[in-house]
Parts: sequence; structure tokens; C-alpha cells
Amino acid sequence: MAISASASVGDTTPYRAIRGRILGGELAPGSTLTSSGLAGELGVSRSPVREALSRLELEGLVERTVAGYLVPLRSAEEILEICDARIALDAAATQAAARHASELDLARLEHLLEQSRQAKDTADRLRLDHEFHLALRAAGRNSTISRLLDGLETRLAAHDSTSTSAPDNLELISHEHRRILEAVRDRDAEKARAEMTAHQTRARDLRIATLARRGG
Repeated sequence: MAISASASVGDTTPYRAIRGRILGGELAPGSTLTSSGLAGELGVSRSPVREALSRLELEGLVERTVAGYLVPLRSAEEILEICDARIALDAAATQAAARHASELDLARLEHLLEQSRQAKDTADRLRLDHEFHLALRAAGRNSTISRLLDGLETRLAAHDSTSTSAPDNLELISHEHRRILEAVRDRDAEKARAEMTAHQTRARDLRIATLARRGG
């Protein structure tokens, strides 16, 4: 389904509002949505809401149904598939970063690691850790991989596990990021790839284990 150029501008507020509610968990997986209901809640007409829902459908955050739209409730098998695809792509991006990262890229990555280490707030640490991944992908100079990873992570976002934010896990993330950066700085592409593979594999296993405990 094509999205018109005007839609990308005209529906900015409804799009961001609905997307934020999905990613923030207010509209949890399994929630049903209608353009009329959302328009009433947001105080806008149905047209920009329909445009917003069309964009969100393209991103995989909602699915069209006979009655309207649904925030998809993904099975453990679907989440595992998405995680495995992310592992492969992130490993390739990190391998590329080891080959192409500039001194400016390396300085930014180091700065993000230091900011994360000093951050006191859990939300800030998680945000900075995500920015580290984005900066690493940018250093790999492969926009196609970056776009594919953005799409995969959007699909995972509504199913994010709160266990990621446990203090011991945050410390382990920082340690793993340090090892990844050292490999990239050393221009050791194979080691960088292996370190990222191990990092994202552990994240996948943590997510799946949490889903299993919840009966997901």
C-alpha cells in the first residue's frame, strides 16, 4: 500500500501519538483499534488517523482486520525468527564498522559508552545503549542493513522485556559493548562480528526465557 507524500506530513501528530502508545505498551499486543475510536481519543478527524494506521501497518506495528486494526500478538516462534534475523544483520553491520569506522565514529562510540557508564537513570542507560547500536551501524556505512534492522526492532518493541533493565544485565551490556568497540577499534572484523553475535544471542535468549516464564 503506497503512502502519499502529503500523508507523511499531514498525519505526523496522530502517527506519532498512536505509534508511541504501541511502543510504550499502552496499546498492548492484542489491542483492537478503529479509526473512529482513535480519532475521538486524539481529537482529530478520521482521515489523518487512517493515514497513520496505514503507515503503522507498513511498519508491522498493526495488522488490518475486518473490524479495523489489531496490534499483533506475536508468538514465541515469530519473535525468535525476528531475533535471529537481527543477530545476523547486526553482526554484519558490526563487521562492516570494523572495516569502515572513522576516527570520528570511534570517538562517538567511546563517548556513548562513557555516557552510559555514568548515567544513573535506567531509561537513560537503555537509550544510550540503543544509540550505541545505531552509531555502530552508521559506522558500517550500509544504509540497507540499518533500515532492515530498524524495521525488525520496531516489530520487537511492543514485546520488549523488562528484564533487560535489570541492574546486573545493564552492567553486562556495558561490558559486551566495550568488547565490541575494542574489536572495531582494532579493525578485527571477524572478532567484531563474533562479539556482536554473542551479545545479540544473549539478548535473544533472555527475551525468549522471559516470554516462556510469562507463558507467551
